[in-house]
Amino acid sequence: MYALHVTFTTSVSAEDLRDGQVSFAQHLAAVPGFVSKTWLRDGVHQGGFYLFETREAAEGYLDGPLFGLLRANTAFHDLTVRGYSVNTELGARTGALRALAGS
Repeated sequence: MYALHVTFTTSVSAEDLRDGQVSFAQHLAAVPGFVSKTWLRDGVHQGGFYLFETREAAEGYLDGPLFGLLRANTAFHDLTVRGYSVNTELGARTGALRALAGS
């Protein structure tokens, strides 16, 4: 597994972003190797914690058209992306992967 932590800032309200986020979520679910996304928001700061089956799948997403829309959106600023290998053994011990196991 491989994780991405993506953050950005925007002054657009959560209400005004809702329709676009729903559409984005629908397209994201179809990205090859995508597992899940936790959506994050704290005032003007937004982002997500993404989980992919492999690093290659995460890199494919970052190089693809869907993430390109995020990069090109002039309402989003200060975009940062960090990638991490996921320690699934320790994650299983702390319950992080229960949803993936269907529990």
